[in-house]
Amino acid sequence: MQRVGVSALPFPRIHLIAPAGPCTSFYRAIGVASGRELVAIVQEAIGDDYEVTAQTELFDAAEDELLGGRTDDAERAIDIQNALADSNVTAIITLRGGAWFARIIQRIDFSVMDRRTSPVSFFGFSELTPLANIIGAHANGLGYYDMGPVFLGYGLRRYAETNPHMLEDSEMTARDWMRTELDRHFHDFFVRCVSSIEGKRTIEIKAKLLRGKLPSTMQATFVGGNLAVLPTMVGTRYEPAIDPRGKWLVLEDYNDKPERFDRFLAHFSLAGYFDRCEGVLLGDFHWQQRDLVPAIVEMLRYHTPKRIDMPILHAPTIGHTWPMDTLPLHVPANLTRTTDESFVLRWAYQRIDAHTEPRP
Repeated sequence: MQRVGVSALPFPRIHLIAPAGPCTSFYRAIGVASGRELVAIVQEAIGDDYEVTAQTELFDAAEDELLGGRTDDAERAIDIQNALADSNVTAIITLRGGAWFARIIQRIDFSVMDRRTSPVSFFGFSELTPLANIIGAHANGLGYYDMGPVFLGYGLRRYAETNPHMLEDSEMTARDWMRTELDRHFHDFFVRCVSSIEGKRTIEIKAKLLRGKLPSTMQATFVGGNLAVLPTMVGTRYEPAIDPRGKWLVLEDYNDKPERFDRFLAHFSLAGYFDRCEGVLLGDFHWQQRDLVPAIVEMLRYHTPKRIDMPILHAPTIGHTWPMDTLPLHVPANLTRTTDESFVLRWAYQRIDAHTEPRP
């Protein structure tokens, strides 16, 4: 298999992966014909301080939901494991979520991270929820719950659909608007990732207190992610990466029936998660154009009868939405009250030095 951008010289790399859904449906929207051209666009956005690499044939995988989804489980796992083992890989960025990833976690040998000589940052969400938590829980890892940029097609289009006033004086459809904005936001996403890696920005997320009480200032640490995918870790050897003791549980999801969300919440309730966590941070929940956050809050009343005082925060910019904020996992944030019910979460980072040699 061919790897794009690999050099014999050991300078820092940012490795792109697509271990869930393939990327081929996105090529036309972003104006490329192949994974190789997609990597070139990312390299242009990131600049010359890092080399962008990828196993681009994994971007182009066939997907058949009636035949197990994908047939390249071993190759996908090896691609991730090799990136985790390579101390010259500064960051791993997932291009999209999708499906078919949770089953390959057991194929990845995470002990390779123990031998790293520098940290590695991981960016991903949705189907990649387990990977973001596992890497974030490791001493040599930082897990950022952040969108796969292929999601921008859906996110931008839905944003225009839910804000129709944007198009009132225009003949553009929501899809037209998405296409005019896609290139810029795709570029900006990777610029933002580099800023996080290099500690050049403070990450802030606004949240509203929906239930319970909180002091004016405190520290809060978060684990979790996509509500449909997160339960796959419960009862497995990977469960310590989402242990809610002393932490807040993050939950978000989209385009599913409330009754299915209730079953996932019941899984965590039966496993004692709501009894052990410090609180719940709800991200975006929606079904098409319908906001389901109020429904989730009502469901939680049935799943947390022993924790009536459990605080619930809502951060609408976390999850399958646009704009989406970056949420660091396993790293304490400063939680500060700004008004009676409004809070801001704030993280500041040092630069992640994965390499000391200058690029030629």
